[in-house]
Amino acid sequence: MPLSSIAETGDRFASFGPYVPSVNGAGLVAFQFVAVDGRTGVCTVEGPRVTEHPLGDPVAAVTSHPDVTGSGALSFYGEAPSGEDRVFLVRDGVVRAVGERFHAIGPAGPTMNEACEVAFRAEREPGIAGIHVAAATGVRTVAETGERFAEFHGLPLIDARGAVAFRADTTDGVQGIYLAAEGAIRPIVESGDAFSTIAPFPSRGLDGSTAFAATTAHGGHGIFTVRGGVVSRADDGEGFASHWGALLAGDVLVRIATPHGGGLGLFRGPDPARDRIVAVGDPCMGSTVENLAANPVSVNGGGQLVIRLGLADGRGAIVRADLD
Repeated sequence: MPLSSIAETGDRFASFGPYVPSVNGAGLVAFQFVAVDGRTGVCTVEGPRVTEHPLGDPVAAVTSHPDVTGSGALSFYGEAPSGEDRVFLVRDGVVRAVGERFHAIGPAGPTMNEACEVAFRAEREPGIAGIHVAAATGVRTVAETGERFAEFHGLPLIDARGAVAFRADTTDGVQGIYLAAEGAIRPIVESGDAFSTIAPFPSRGLDGSTAFAATTAHGGHGIFTVRGGVVSRADDGEGFASHWGALLAGDVLVRIATPHGGGLGLFRGPDPARDRIVAVGDPCMGSTVENLAANPVSVNGGGQLVIRLGLADGRGAIVRADLD
């Protein structure tokens, strides 16, 4: 599948890793960079134009992927000049830290809806991990480790209504994907009779569907979707040795998987050859793909996928695949 180059390391950028790029519904791409002079920042790309966003004094360093809304607002984790971890919002050219100070922010990165409500992982107190949402009215805690949850994984995914889906392990050893909405937390899917493990990074569609990778209780593995409480298997996935995640790009279900005898890659269907988008070991941009990264902020409802690549010759690149 043809890949369009968005940005490459060289005279301007030294690195894009270890973070993923993001894309909004209109195709605006956002990514974190390390410049050749060592500073970090955020750029957006629209057509051929690469725009660096001035962050000024509030941000000493950018420490996550940026998420981007349809209006072009940005959110990301960063370091304040004091050394504190903060969640930052860039809206209409104004940069500010949102929410309160936490003991630690992260890992992974934030997600944001069109109302600029930012969902993020953080420790309010040492050893107490949580899922939180920063909004104009303040910060609300969605879930924390304690009586019910033992650990969180991946990205908290916030939708237009402010509901948050997240991957967590419970204190009794169950792995699940949960939805916090209307003051309650309910499971979307959990390990048990059907699944033995559920991968850390689920994805959510605009229609409320959920896609995830899992191993079954019988030892199989694959990509699954949940719609209206009904769990469906995408296909048999026999061409793959393992599945690591799933991305919903509009009507296209992208698997993060390793084919038998091959390297980790992104595939838009069950055939590792015919449905290949890009994989480790592929020839690309005059070199060979050595590593790649994408997660749920890297797709949009229009079937676009943006990917960070590391190439064998030492270059890094941000590329786009148009899946429709």
